[in-house]
Amino acid sequence: TRNRMFCVPVASKESIDMLRKWINENVAYTNETTHLWPHEQEETTGPVRALENDAALYAAFRKIFPAKHFDVRPIQGMNEIYVTAVGKKKPMSSDAVFYTPHVDGPYFWTPFSRCYRCLVGATQNKMVQTKFNLQHDSKDQVLGLYDVLGFDYNRELHWINHIHGEKNQERRSVIKLHYVVYPKGWHWYGNIVANLNQNYNTWARGNFLRTLRPAGIYEKSMAWWIWLTTWFNSMFVEYFGWDNLIYISLTYALGPLAFLILTSFRHYAVYMTSFAFRDPPIAHGYLMRDAKLYKTIALCHLGCRLLPVVELPRDLPGLCLAVTGFGISILATARLGLVRTYFGSELGFVKPKWIEGFPYGYIPHPMIMGQLFAYSTILWWWNSVVTFETAALISTHMSLYTIHMIQEMITSSY
Repeated sequence: TRNRMFCVPVASKESIDMLRKWINENVAYTNETTHLWPHEQEETTGPVRALENDAALYAAFRKIFPAKHFDVRPIQGMNEIYVTAVGKKKPMSSDAVFYTPHVDGPYFWTPFSRCYRCLVGATQNKMVQTKFNLQHDSKDQVLGLYDVLGFDYNRELHWINHIHGEKNQERRSVIKLHYVVYPKGWHWYGNIVANLNQNYNTWARGNFLRTLRPAGIYEKSMAWWIWLTTWFNSMFVEYFGWDNLIYISLTYALGPLAFLILTSFRHYAVYMTSFAFRDPPIAHGYLMRDAKLYKTIALCHLGCRLLPVVELPRDLPGLCLAVTGFGISILATARLGLVRTYFGSELGFVKPKWIEGFPYGYIPHPMIMGQLFAYSTILWWWNSVVTFETAALISTHMSLYTIHMIQEMITSSY
């Protein structure tokens, strides 16, 4: 749930000026994006190599990946000069991917390593905004001239959008640089990760270029297939996550008890660690996604154990009391909004705000107290019919909620 993006001005401004001049003199205006490989032209090799070794860019890397622990080096075979399309937007082609939330690469599973894409602004830009679905809105970036925006090639969900009312005076041009980050001295491993990403990028780039101008049925079908798979992957990453799928699958393989324990309480670990450790900064979208996912799984575990023992109308009073507790928690969430519910004020994403209206002002810490009331009701009303395992499960939920409430009371500034 950590935000490892960066956006800084580059030091090698002369190199960008040279590339900007070369693009304006040599790249034709077309109604589709233009993609050039900088090390295939003598005029662009030198300036791009200077950017690849830019001191400000490396300083940004080192704030996230200290030199004593990590090596960082360019992947030149992935680098690219990108020039945006001009004129009327075309029917479906591979260019539509840029306006669709997407993750660039598939290698989220390579441990202890990262592949970074760094976008360097080669023109003035006020119109095009790069948005990140799993970051807070404040992290969206309008990449200007001399800016470099770095993010994880295999993990960061992003897309571009046009800002209403803004218009650029020249074509937006971007230099795409790529880097591999790996543990200090593990050069063999860094080479493997770099080659995996470069080979995938070359393959994906070929498919992309073949569907820039789809003519026949096959090419048009491929353009749609690229867009649909991109869209499906983006939805899955935004609301579930491949890393979570792997974690849940592994815990399931360990057996019923391990699956129950390791998926019932993980959201508390997300709450407590995010609240306690705020450097590196929190990626707020990841925090909300993971917390909501694992809390949903935890409630499903409880539901599977409790629903079979509920008998109506006998248990209607206990059910009403439990629903009242959960209802207080839901109402408190609605009053705060999701961003503030998941520590938006404490983490600095939104300004503190005094919340009025029930349950605030009437019940202290109503979100957690509502949950504790509901769980207490369940233990009291169904104490004679729930199993020891279910009672222990509910008691652990109550204990962890209480610990987190005390953590908030002791360490919160608000």
